[in-house]
Amino acid sequence: MYDNFFRFIKEIHYIIYTRLSKEEQGKSREDQSRSIKNQITVCQNYMEEEKRTYPNCIFKEVAILKDDGVSGTTFNREDFHKLVTLIEQKQANMVITKDLSRLGRDHIQTDDYLEKWFPEHNVRYVSVMENIDTYVDSISNEIAPIINWSNENFARQTSKKIKKTFKEYRKDGKWTGGEIPLGYRKDPHDKYHFMIDEQGKEIVERIFHLALNHNSLDKIVKILTEENVPLPSAIKKNKRKLNINMWSTKTVKSILQNEMYLGHMVQGKTTRLNHKSKKIIYLEKANWDIVKNTHEAIIDQETFQNVQLLLKANKNKTIHSYDYLLKGLIKCKECKHSISIQSYPKRKACYTVCNYYRKYGSKKEVCTAHRFNYLELEKLVLTQIKEDCFKYLDKDKLMEILTNYQEHLPIIYDIKRNIEKSKQEIRKLDNQIKEIYNDKLEGIITKEQYQNITKSKYETLEYEKKKISRYQNQLKETEKNNQKQNEKKIIQEVLSLNNKLLILNLIDVIYLGQNGHIHIYYKIQKPYQ
Repeated sequence: MYDNFFRFIKEIHYIIYTRLSKEEQGKSREDQSRSIKNQITVCQNYMEEEKRTYPNCIFKEVAILKDDGVSGTTFNREDFHKLVTLIEQKQANMVITKDLSRLGRDHIQTDDYLEKWFPEHNVRYVSVMENIDTYVDSISNEIAPIINWSNENFARQTSKKIKKTFKEYRKDGKWTGGEIPLGYRKDPHDKYHFMIDEQGKEIVERIFHLALNHNSLDKIVKILTEENVPLPSAIKKNKRKLNINMWSTKTVKSILQNEMYLGHMVQGKTTRLNHKSKKIIYLEKANWDIVKNTHEAIIDQETFQNVQLLLKANKNKTIHSYDYLLKGLIKCKECKHSISIQSYPKRKACYTVCNYYRKYGSKKEVCTAHRFNYLELEKLVLTQIKEDCFKYLDKDKLMEILTNYQEHLPIIYDIKRNIEKSKQEIRKLDNQIKEIYNDKLEGIITKEQYQNITKSKYETLEYEKKKISRYQNQLKETEKNNQKQNEKKIIQEVLSLNNKLLILNLIDVIYLGQNGHIHIYYKIQKPYQ
């Protein structure tokens, strides 16, 4: 037997390479194991026959490599990289697989390995089932490219079928994604459905509450990190290592913008060019798969919409930036670009400036500064809004519209949060006591041990019940004492228009002209009706 360089071969150091395709992961563990074992057995039987055919040649098995659950359309596989490394280190000069599809289903790259890479590294490649042997000149070697194309076509058709199936699942509101949003977990009885995860739900509600209280993304991250609130990856027990328990603005923003917390299944946001490409394409919202009311909501619609308004208005807000009432609403009438608000400590005042002018004004003639005293502009805008809207306001019905306002007061929110925490602790203790009681019935522990173990748990149970009673009394007292004060505060706040969330719900955009004139566009299409 001679190698690619026409030299007589005295030793064969071979690698048996096996691969379980991604599509086969759905099979049982027994079937998967049988598939891998079958590939190894076929290759080993072939090598035994080789030893008998070439008795004067020394055969040595270098390694048996396995890539489990990796698609053949990619060569980015852990054990395949090991195979390449062993060859480059001159530790192996032969690779054997059961068939060509085990090597790969990308016909271009597979052909490249067969016709270029293996020969250049003086490596013999054997595919047992197709009778392909790169050290032998045979008709089987000639048709290898056709077999590779057929293998890739199989992968392509399989990919299309899987995509079509997933698309149908998504239209039915079934979850086909990977990582479940924080606050939910898979239903043990239905893997396509969500259930509430209490720990995650509490964190999600906390994040939305912080956002509603006009905290910037940076401020929310700072609060969560300082309070050692567990990261989503820690709650979900992801396998990846956590170097530091620090939240990021990206994570917080993705939670605040996730419509799945409204109880809707939102999927199909991305796609890929084809079955081989790893490039992710982000689709327009019109192309998403959205099915409403598929699971229990964590956030109500009004809260979610208000948070989106605040995110838009506070787009560039940081911990140290000031949250101006009209920030994010003012635009230049002439060039239609945003107008920002700049503070000047030496002047002890803040002024508006056209962002387009600020960026290019010194380089070329674009727009004008639109520099006006912001506080005077704010007074002018609020006066105009009052003239347009407040004469139509029915104060007697105002409280009916704002009946849910108290629910969002921080002190009441915190009391209700503490009540829910105590209820969770009670449920947890009840379950533990039941488990201990079952141990006693089964004779695992004695009656005396049962009494000793449960004594402290019963004491904690009573303590939590007293806490709930105390919190409920506190809640009633707070609501009673603050009712009249809150009613007065709400009316004053609305009449003063000093509530940014109210302004964001009312105003779409304010155009500021270079002559100082303002044009207010309301979100209400026909305010006078």
